Amino acid sequence: MLLTDYNISSWIFSKTLSLCYFIAFLSLLPQLLGLYGRQGILSIDHLLNLLDKEMRSERFYHVPSVFWFASSDLALKAVCFIGMTAASLAFLGFSQSIMFLICFVCYLSFVSAGQLFLSYQWDSLLLEFGFLGLFFAPFQWEWLPLGAHVLHPIIYFMVLFLLFKLMFLSGVVKLANKDPYWKDLSALSFHFWTQPLPTPLAYFAHKLPAGVLRFSTMTLFFIELVAPFFIFYPGPLQTAAVILLVTLQILIILTGNYGFFNILTLGLCLGVLPDSTWGFKINWVENTPVSTVFALIPVILVVPSSLFWIAKSLAEKSKTWDFMLPYMRFFYPFRICNPYGLFAVMTRVRPELVLEGSNDGVHWETYEFKHKPTSLKRFPTVVAPHQPRLDWQMWFAALESFNENLWLQNLLTRIFEGSQDVLMLFEKDPFKGQPPKALRLLRYEYKFSNFSELRKDGVWWTREFIAPYGPIFQREEFTEDESAQKNTDL
Repeated sequence: MLLTDYNISSWIFSKTLSLCYFIAFLSLLPQLLGLYGRQGILSIDHLLNLLDKEMRSERFYHVPSVFWFASSDLALKAVCFIGMTAASLAFLGFSQSIMFLICFVCYLSFVSAGQLFLSYQWDSLLLEFGFLGLFFAPFQWEWLPLGAHVLHPIIYFMVLFLLFKLMFLSGVVKLANKDPYWKDLSALSFHFWTQPLPTPLAYFAHKLPAGVLRFSTMTLFFIELVAPFFIFYPGPLQTAAVILLVTLQILIILTGNYGFFNILTLGLCLGVLPDSTWGFKINWVENTPVSTVFALIPVILVVPSSLFWIAKSLAEKSKTWDFMLPYMRFFYPFRICNPYGLFAVMTRVRPELVLEGSNDGVHWETYEFKHKPTSLKRFPTVVAPHQPRLDWQMWFAALESFNENLWLQNLLTRIFEGSQDVLMLFEKDPFKGQPPKALRLLRYEYKFSNFSELRKDGVWWTREFIAPYGPIFQREEFTEDESAQKNTDL
């Protein structure tokens, strides 16, 4: 059975997946050693050495990763380059499924050992979509220049079901968590300036009238909760649903930096439509889908898990589906089925951590991040589809206590050690590669400035000091007298 009217869908799905794999590896590469190298913040080599002693043979199952065989800095880079090469070859039509398998193994290796820096929903979405990508074409050596294979109807349905789950759960979690600001439609009054990395347009979107923002929130719920149901019905309703979903993604891209998440979601949305809706045909898609038996594998593995996540989102306290928990735990390490839902609870303030260093305990210099707001005059950047993962994680850390983010001690330790890989994650190192004698983190509350402040002073942000964040850290040679002196600075 062939999907003769879905050649464009087959092409969009396969090219979107290969493109996003390439972007994911390319984005990770310049941050790789600073985050995960042997002198990085969360060294993969160090983690695997610990797990090797604690988990023994079970480590290969619970943390599936090629880095068990080699986890040097060179090995990390090599796996990244292998993933980029495989993604490029898949895009060019060379042995697509084999290349997708290589990409999946490489990216799962990073996610499994990557801890909090690779725990975002788009990392999970890429692996779940990547698992379905293994069934886009037969496993065989071939080259279809920029081509693809027609999807088996079962696999096409599975991709649609993934899109449905992604969008529907994104709406459900906003209501299921009983956040009053989503329910009274005021959430977007906070969202544009409290999100991790807003764009310049977010500054202006925040200034829209409250009535417009409330209407936008109501429209958002309609797109996320209603429109997904119509993607399964070819015709005008399906086209309208896709237009709404695509419009939402474009608006998100214009106002926020979310890595490759929106590109991946746009590909899922556009691939829904049949050729007849596009109004033209393409002839570089081979009519050789995978066998039906092979296509049933993701149905067996993914559908029960997806139903579990949907049911738990609709009734979180219900225990009806708890019998599925052993099944869920068994497949969890492979990330082939995941829950979704960004901003389930809307943040109403924007605490930011400012990292400072000093050589005398009196005069403090600021470490500027590449994209996270620090300087009040810093123009909000447009960085997507690249994701600066340290900047992102600092946003989460600011919302919690220092004791809930002990990885920050690793960050400060690496700075004291003069790790060039970690210092490269910053836009400005005030000590020019030399470690300071003391480091501290301060918590401020940031807000978008008003138009008059932007025109007069050129500031995009205003801020108010809240409190020190954690203890002041110092190198051993920093004397007790200097240490006592620095406490008078605040």
